[in-house]
Amino acid sequence: GFLASPRSSNEEQYLLMKLARAAFKTNNISLDSDSGHRASLNVLHAGTGMAGMLGSIEEIRKAEFILVAGIDITRQNPIIGSEIHMARRAGAMVVTLDSRRTQIAKLSKKFLQVKPGANKLAILALAKTIYDENLSDAAFLSAHTEGFEKFRHAFGLLPDNEVSDRTGIPAEEIKAVARDLAKAKSAMVFFSSGISGLDEDTIGFIYNLFLMAGKVGKEGCGVNPVAGLNNLQGGYDMGIAPDLLTGFQALGDTVVAKKFSAEWKADVPAAPGAPIYTLLSDPSSKLKALVVVDHDEGIVRYADAIKKLDFVAYIGAFKNPFTEYAHVVLPIATYVQEDATFTNTERRIQYSMKKIEPEEGLLPGWKLYVMIAEKAGLSWKYAKVSEVMDEIARLTPTYAGVSHAKLSDGFGMQWPVDGKNPKGTKRFDVAKAGRKLSFYKVSDVFEVPAAKEQFPFLLMVGKAQHFWHQNNLMKKTHIPMREYNATLMDYPEGYVEICPQSAKEIGVRDRWPVRVVSPHGEMRVAAKVSEDVKPDTAYAPYFVQEMISRFLLGHTEVLRQGEDATIPVRIEKV
Repeated sequence: GFLASPRSSNEEQYLLMKLARAAFKTNNISLDSDSGHRASLNVLHAGTGMAGMLGSIEEIRKAEFILVAGIDITRQNPIIGSEIHMARRAGAMVVTLDSRRTQIAKLSKKFLQVKPGANKLAILALAKTIYDENLSDAAFLSAHTEGFEKFRHAFGLLPDNEVSDRTGIPAEEIKAVARDLAKAKSAMVFFSSGISGLDEDTIGFIYNLFLMAGKVGKEGCGVNPVAGLNNLQGGYDMGIAPDLLTGFQALGDTVVAKKFSAEWKADVPAAPGAPIYTLLSDPSSKLKALVVVDHDEGIVRYADAIKKLDFVAYIGAFKNPFTEYAHVVLPIATYVQEDATFTNTERRIQYSMKKIEPEEGLLPGWKLYVMIAEKAGLSWKYAKVSEVMDEIARLTPTYAGVSHAKLSDGFGMQWPVDGKNPKGTKRFDVAKAGRKLSFYKVSDVFEVPAAKEQFPFLLMVGKAQHFWHQNNLMKKTHIPMREYNATLMDYPEGYVEICPQSAKEIGVRDRWPVRVVSPHGEMRVAAKVSEDVKPDTAYAPYFVQEMISRFLLGHTEVLRQGEDATIPVRIEKV
């Protein structure tokens, strides 16, 4: 199997995908943060045909209404966060939907503090209000969409008298926000996507809400997943998935597969593959060997399964705990030591020019993959890295007009770049879609997690500003590392965030030690007393290694659910 990195360049990701399929005849290939962003792309591709952000960062200031759902965007993506802040100052109605009072919530005009696990229900309540009050864009729905009745059936099952209790948001506040959205001429939504993003069903509800409001495919509009890593979008564009080839082309499409086989002069394997995490968590898996590129430290969750593999190779620019499990470690150059392209969260393909020469004998990733292919009996004739992008362009309709020469002048191009859009595509345009937009098929099950008598708190686990992605990047960057160390001085074992009321009931103050106990384990951390969480809820960022091994490993299934996941716990004074 092959576990790719969302930090690798497009060229490196493409060649790794080609290596897996052409040389080793396997479709067992995936990204190390595949669940959240893939869910977003599934929804948007099914609904519109575009597997990427529908809006554009450039148009944020043109939006009259902006919803931020389940993401502390000013910290996780400061560029987008600052644009939203500027739009807010210019008069946009900015609304945050989150279980914690995040920084963007404090800047918003309205904050809907939803109960943990009730995001989907709150979105559905917004849609129901728009429908009940005849605020949907009837002309847009008739001319440009299909499948609305199935979505209407879902919110038709929602009893009005239960919404407030189950979401924790007063019904009138939900209705007021729904009216703001419907009456705005332009609107955008931003939500978490990536390692711990929203689940596919919730993303489907968000997309359907904005579609019924007529806020898709127009200027200043967009349904916008925010990828958490610099080339996560590019990874999917390059076919890093067991069922995809480049440009979100289906592996199972025989015409597409034949096109790749002809270009590669090697058959594309037809046998279905599986995501690497799925294989590692399956005791009956036949996985024997694994190639991993620049992986996060989160691999500790699968340490036992990795130890049992016959062969593990690690490829990366930096050492991290994963190298301890590898039989072979192959160092490669960093992004500043090579020419490469990356595709950011708004589909913008950007060229990164080599800044410094690599150490003697150190190869860029793409050259290493060419050498491995030669050892496997293939002959890849790339004289320079730009020729890799030329091959990508030949095989990928959305990248058809892309080349290093075009990208080297300016700030990149947003795909699709093709004959119809030679300069790229700023945003999805319903007038050019060539099809009706589909409402996404969603479930009609709206369960909301509830605390138990023995475990009265619902614990949210997620990201925090200076210790994101288990610190793989933070520990290598001076300023974030400085801030991280300052946080460790106050909370050396990590912290759990609770509100003042809960702290009083437990009998603790800020920085006092507490024990967090769940049905599957416990951990000792410090209490961080904050108004940002509601009573009977708690929040813990996963930034201390021991927190993962001591406590979170027992909750793998819960964490796999993403941003809406909660763990029932009790918190005790030590």
